[in-house]
Amino acid sequence: MLACAGASPRRAGEWVDMAAGHSKLRAARDVREGYEGRRVAWIDWDSGFRGSGLRVGDRLVGDSGGDYSPEAVDAGAVIGASEGGRIGDLGLEAGQTITLHVERQPAIGGPGERLSFTAPLVENRTTRDAEGRRAFGEDGPAHGEKGGFTYAYSSWYEKFRDLVETVLLGWDYTAGYDTRRLGERLEEHRARVEHLEANYPGAFARAAREDLDAALAALAGEARELTEADLEYRKLGDVRGAQISEAADRALAAYLAAAEGAGAGFVDAPFPVPNAFEVDVSELVGRRIRLPEIGDRDLLLEAKRSWYRFGRSQGLYVISRQDPATRPLFRAVDEYIEKVDPNVGRRRLTFFGAIEPIPALVSDVRRSQTEVALRVRPLAALVTDHERPEHRLFVDMEAGASAAEGAPVEAFAGEAALLAVGRPELTPELDPAGVMRALFACLKLGDFDTFLACFATWKVRRHYDRAGSSSYVDLSWVTLNERDAVSVWDSSRRELLADVCGLEVAAVSEPEVVFDAANEPIAAFDPAPEPAKVERVRVLVNHIGRAGDGDGPPRYRTFAGGKYHRKWTLERLDDGPWRVTSAQPI
Repeated sequence: MLACAGASPRRAGEWVDMAAGHSKLRAARDVREGYEGRRVAWIDWDSGFRGSGLRVGDRLVGDSGGDYSPEAVDAGAVIGASEGGRIGDLGLEAGQTITLHVERQPAIGGPGERLSFTAPLVENRTTRDAEGRRAFGEDGPAHGEKGGFTYAYSSWYEKFRDLVETVLLGWDYTAGYDTRRLGERLEEHRARVEHLEANYPGAFARAAREDLDAALAALAGEARELTEADLEYRKLGDVRGAQISEAADRALAAYLAAAEGAGAGFVDAPFPVPNAFEVDVSELVGRRIRLPEIGDRDLLLEAKRSWYRFGRSQGLYVISRQDPATRPLFRAVDEYIEKVDPNVGRRRLTFFGAIEPIPALVSDVRRSQTEVALRVRPLAALVTDHERPEHRLFVDMEAGASAAEGAPVEAFAGEAALLAVGRPELTPELDPAGVMRALFACLKLGDFDTFLACFATWKVRRHYDRAGSSSYVDLSWVTLNERDAVSVWDSSRRELLADVCGLEVAAVSEPEVVFDAANEPIAAFDPAPEPAKVERVRVLVNHIGRAGDGDGPPRYRTFAGGKYHRKWTLERLDDGPWRVTSAQPI
């Protein structure tokens, strides 16, 4: 609180601070990258700056006595315990005015707009009502009054003030800022504010209403227009899913027909399954069978490996999940999730395979039992989405082994003929905003390869030794490797089909040089470092979601959430193409 520590003698019915006067502001350290100093965190309900135009979030840079030095800004100047001394130095008393100079910062980076606001200083006094109780001003409620609610006004206002302060400090100031969650919490205070207005119309009630409305407006975001074309990508999964399902049916029919024509057709797996350690099963070896459909969680788990399990009381067939023959299945599912539908969860599996000569003795750690089973080498599989059985894919696991060296092999039937929707352009001349838009387009259209190409393959590092420190560019670094990229990709794609309906670049900072070989000890490098310069920009991204669940045409607004990333960084080497250096989902 911007309140000084002057003498405060007690009087009957009130406590008055007899110091020069008070602005009744509270400040917070400015945590934005590249800034030092303080920001206005709160304007008290009885502050003279109420209605002056000063906002929570404004950065303090000076007052009536002149601009602050860097040391004064960091120490507080007219902030906290230093306020009394500063106001005293200016010779001001309660009732006289003070001017504060602030910078209203842009969305990201760069200098802000300089503004000045003038308001009277006020006494720091405790007001009491006719019954001698501490009250919120002459026309406000007593601190201990509940007004029919659970909490007394003093406790309620403290919670309300802290919440509004968090909201008004801004989307980029508070970690985990979630506009929808904070909006729900604010709505819980609406009834109390309305009670205030009805029963205690005055300065305190007006201030509470102003704060509630300002906070709700800050959380509402900005309206956006999204057309059917903008949302066309959301239908792509269904279109591609239907296309791949049709291809799966054709491919399965052709596969079975070809096997039958070659005299190697498949029969349903016979049950009961004989115990290979007790009877001769040589006549079954090599038999090509169609196994019963199972879920992808129907497993036998050992300490270091796992098996797909088929059958129970009548004996078991098993397929080793560590067998190289099953790798095409896992690759196909991953490719399907990347290119068709990121929301595939549980799956149903129908395997076609051949019985192997060596049986399996499997110890199931979950059931504390040992099973004797016939091993099956998988040859093909039909994978069905458990939640949407009309979506399925067919995987020919033998195709890769039989294909000519270097020949392209489909991970699943129909992959090569997916609906052509165009590939986002990632050209060298794109500016940072253009690269981000290309990245967003890749996520919408399922272009994983171009998505990976949007990320940088270098990192600016610091080297420390006894002589000091220096920077260098690590050209072996990969911002987002393929393994991590799968998680980032799947998470981002799921969000674009859930709460996020669109993404836009809100602001881009001016480039800053983060590595310059001319300023580094060149003697430490042999040969001279390449690249010679690295520039960096910061990008702010807006997420766009649907607003409201009512009837009528859908409305869209920008919003923020704790799991969404608004801040991104991009770099370029020696005026080359810009690339993303933030390894994060949207």
